[in-house]
Amino acid sequence: MQKKNMRNFLKQLRKNSSGNATLLVALGMPVLIGGAGLGVDMAQWYMWKRELQYAVDQAAVAGAWEMAKSSTSTSYQTRATQEFSANVDMVSDFATTPNVTLANFAGGTLNSVVVTASASKSLPFSHFLTGSSANVEAYAQATFERGTTFTSCLIATDVDDEGAVLIGGNAILTASCGIAALSTDELSIRVNGNPTIDAGWIISAGGIDDWLKENTDDVILEYQDGLIDPFETLSPPYPAESQVSRTYSCAAQAATTSADVETRTQVTYTYWQGKNTGSVTAYDYPTPRTNTDDTDTQYGILVTNNTTAGTVTPLPSTTWTQIGGSGNSKKYERRVTQQTITTSNVAVSPGTNAGDIRPGTYEEIQIGCNTTFAPGVYHIMGGGLIVNGQNEVNGSGVMFVLHDGAYLKINGGADINLTAIQASDLIARGIAAEQANKLAGMLVFEERTSEGSNKTNINGNSNTILNGTIYFPVSEVFFAGTAGVTSQCLMIAARNIIITGTTNMSTFCPTGSSEDTVVATTSSKVRLVA
Repeated sequence: MQKKNMRNFLKQLRKNSSGNATLLVALGMPVLIGGAGLGVDMAQWYMWKRELQYAVDQAAVAGAWEMAKSSTSTSYQTRATQEFSANVDMVSDFATTPNVTLANFAGGTLNSVVVTASASKSLPFSHFLTGSSANVEAYAQATFERGTTFTSCLIATDVDDEGAVLIGGNAILTASCGIAALSTDELSIRVNGNPTIDAGWIISAGGIDDWLKENTDDVILEYQDGLIDPFETLSPPYPAESQVSRTYSCAAQAATTSADVETRTQVTYTYWQGKNTGSVTAYDYPTPRTNTDDTDTQYGILVTNNTTAGTVTPLPSTTWTQIGGSGNSKKYERRVTQQTITTSNVAVSPGTNAGDIRPGTYEEIQIGCNTTFAPGVYHIMGGGLIVNGQNEVNGSGVMFVLHDGAYLKINGGADINLTAIQASDLIARGIAAEQANKLAGMLVFEERTSEGSNKTNINGNSNTILNGTIYFPVSEVFFAGTAGVTSQCLMIAARNIIITGTTNMSTFCPTGSSEDTVVATTSSKVRLVA
């Protein structure tokens, strides 16, 4: 009986499944806990890796930018380390100091910054299983390309013309000091003929004639941003001596005297009554006029020779005006005008020999004899500065400012030696030092409000010496013949530049000098490559 009961109990127990789940959970619990622990550790590891990678990426880019703007051997490492430190938070306590080095990339030499770093820390589950700390590593590489600064001795300032620089004929241009055009036209620099060109570099905001790419070894830079007119912000100077109206003559000229003249004019009104102005008594006029006291000052005006500084008071002038009444009751207004004249800063300009010329304002200067320009600023209003014939023309420390369509024309045959004004010359004439320094070296300056002209033609010979900048922001310049330099560089900046005929320019700067006026700076470039 007992055996039968036991047998039945075992059968019932075998059929009972109510404890299976508990058993399975108990058996799978180590795996479940291990998976959860591993998942937590992996998430933590992934978070460290992501932060560390971002930090080295930013460090590499920062170091590359530092190298792009400065070639200092250590500053890029400092900058990269600073950027790394600024971008780590969760791993800051256990990350290594980043290793920052220069490396070659894509055939370049030390043209990239490489940053590596690692972080190591124990994680609960993985350390329990492996007995070691979790370690993450990150690598980043960023290339850099430094911006390049370009100067030029020929600059076309028009922003959209085709052929802003046009080189034609059999011109020879081997000065190697650069050609630049601000025009964005697809053919901003054009060739028309068979010239010989060695400009060093040719740079444009637009396209450049394929002829130059195929027939020169010059560096060709098309469609560049950042080209500028280096003289765009300048204004011409107006020292007092340059505002005196003069005429050019090949005859001798007498001395002239200039001065500052202050004129004080005082007008008083009184009222009288009587039979006539010889027999009057004071009268209290109900609506009298207001007395006046005015001062007018003229600076640097021409005065008579032998004028001296001082104050003079001429006798007053008196005017009687009847304003009413009759007989013995006539009413009169008496006006008394008193002037006081003060003369100061008297300056005598000595007379000149035939052909000598002083700073001032001229309608035109057409050289007709051997001529020497005295140092200073010459304003030309509407006419030309024309040099031709077989004359000798000299001038040191001069500037010519062209207004109202005035132009420059130099024809072969004359012996010319003109050197631009310097900052010290301008400062001595009352021009502020900041403006004077910017205008130093300017030989010819076309005022921007001028209507411009197409008459400017520089066609010199081996005896034509032009030292300084020739600037025509609203006109085109035809350049032919030959010009030389002795003391400073020649620069031609104009709306359009046409070089043609038998132009033969082998130098724009004297030996040992170079043109340093910046016309473009290409942007630095940085790229994360790994």
